Amino acid sequence: MEISFTYIRNRIREHKRQDLLQACYNVLDNEEKEPKPVWFVFLLMKWTYLHGEETYPSKVLTDKQFSNILNSIFNFNQEHVSSFLKQGQIDRAFHIIFSQQFYLQEGVRKEKFATQLKLFCILKSKYDIDVRFKAETGFSIFDFIYLTQITWLYANSDILGKKELNFNGYLSNDFLLAVSQLTDLDKVRSFLKLLVLDPINTNEKIANFKRSVRAEELQSMERTFFTLYPFQLFNNGIRIIHKSVFNYSANYYIYDYLKSNDEDFTTEFGLRFEKYIELGIKESSYKYLNETEIKKKLPLNSTSVDFHLTEYNVFIECKAIEIQPYPSINPTDDLLYNSLKDSILKAYFKQLLPVSKKLNGSDENWGIILTYKKMFWSHFVDLYHLGKDKFEPLENNHLPPENVFITDIYTWDKVVQIIKNGQATILDILKLAKSNNSVGSTKKQSFDMHLDIYDVRRYDLTYLTDELEKLKIRV
Repeated sequence: MEISFTYIRNRIREHKRQDLLQACYNVLDNEEKEPKPVWFVFLLMKWTYLHGEETYPSKVLTDKQFSNILNSIFNFNQEHVSSFLKQGQIDRAFHIIFSQQFYLQEGVRKEKFATQLKLFCILKSKYDIDVRFKAETGFSIFDFIYLTQITWLYANSDILGKKELNFNGYLSNDFLLAVSQLTDLDKVRSFLKLLVLDPINTNEKIANFKRSVRAEELQSMERTFFTLYPFQLFNNGIRIIHKSVFNYSANYYIYDYLKSNDEDFTTEFGLRFEKYIELGIKESSYKYLNETEIKKKLPLNSTSVDFHLTEYNVFIECKAIEIQPYPSINPTDDLLYNSLKDSILKAYFKQLLPVSKKLNGSDENWGIILTYKKMFWSHFVDLYHLGKDKFEPLENNHLPPENVFITDIYTWDKVVQIIKNGQATILDILKLAKSNNSVGSTKKQSFDMHLDIYDVRRYDLTYLTDELEKLKIRV
């Protein structure tokens, strides 16, 4: 029998939400012992909120019935990924898998909390986003990061060797009481109000999630809306949906929340993002030109880039973007081009190429495109074909696509630390990445994988020192 969304929805309708959610949590609780594709479980939980208990009277949920529903979701629309494989578009198939799964695999470090505090609170430009965040939520960005850090430590107490804390999936009353001793109780209430999924208005929360995909047959590949609501009122307690979801929220919640709720955020963040990257360049002690200085060397009204590392012929452009939800899981050429034409593709064809040609056209040049979040493609050569016939043609021998890399802000911090440690120069790193990617057996999909050969056990970046100190938990 061909599985349809209607069939799955009708099976969900027959059972109580509480029973279905409890069965989902049973799967998630056993996931470490028996690894499961948890993104399908998250989808079942979403559909349970939308459609559970619609048929009266409800049926008793047996293990067999639950397995049937979950297996139906496992097997639902597998043809979508395989259709790209049948066309020989293996990279596109893996892009879908990346969008579906890899955001759930990213780890958390204390430096990531410090980076967010620097970006969203300390570095200011024309507009104070912290004021807007506080007006919307009732507490500050610092309070949010501080409480997120404490909660993350508690949720991961077992792997951190603090077994006496006894985390069982719920934020216990004892834990919440202890947290209120470290900060104001009203801030704890605001924190929980923001992150706990409201069981009364669940449908509205799901409908307003900006990363949702309308077509039900593609929703198993979308990012779960639980990233904005990683806590749930369940069994008379506050339950963390899953550690992997909360890890993502710890790293990116502020960005996602402000992008969805503050129309002035994107412009302001772009300015702060450039300032943050410049702090890393200064940390490396490299000679460089910023955008203002670069423009002085170019003809009037020329396009520019953000930075030029003059001693290494490296040009840097910041693009704090991410691919829209639908192209992320249906990555056809046309959809990808439309999603990237004003950001990543523009950075190469309209900025890096002409600027490096005018300033340093006789030598070999290198390019770095910096994003906030990690992208599937980290080597521009894999995207070059999308724009080569659509942008004004330019000779590129001085900056071939093989010399251009795309990486995220947290990887940038690691690059700066490697340089500061004296383990490599920026040019050494870029040449290594190019060499690795030139051979199939050593090619890396993600730029940070090229950095695995460097021993970076601790970070001592001066531009995060104050933030790390402020975020220290003092009992």
